[in-house]
Amino acid sequence: MSGGVPPSSRAGKRAVFTGARHSAAYQTAASMYERFTGHDVEELGVLEIPGIPSVVAVIGPCDGLMYSTVRDGKHESYIHEFAADDRPLLCIAPNGRRIILAGGAFKFTDRGIVDDSDLKNQPRKRR
Repeated sequence: MSGGVPPSSRAGKRAVFTGARHSAAYQTAASMYERFTGHDVEELGVLEIPGIPSVVAVIGPCDGLMYSTVRDGKHESYIHEFAADDRPLLCIAPNGRRIILAGGAFKFTDRGIVDDSDLKNQPRKRR
């Protein structure tokens, strides 16, 4: 997928947040969102995410992901097929209500999901 995704209008730029209100993790996540979508971050609320279960069922390698978002004001749909050696494992919580991707060799960048083996589309500092 990454090879055909053009950068957003904010790709390569780092968001600047003022004040000590936001943690470093928040600022990093917000910057990633802005660089990928081309939009300002909007706080919509708090999302409660329970911890990772201590036991999961490993279903098998995840071959790919499909997702939709709005980038630079335009609705986009993406399909990312992982390279065979970069695939994460698809795991399911014991109650069957949570999907967890474990492991894998990829990074989410301003171009979306980029496999570690995709040297052409790696961020400059990873090439």
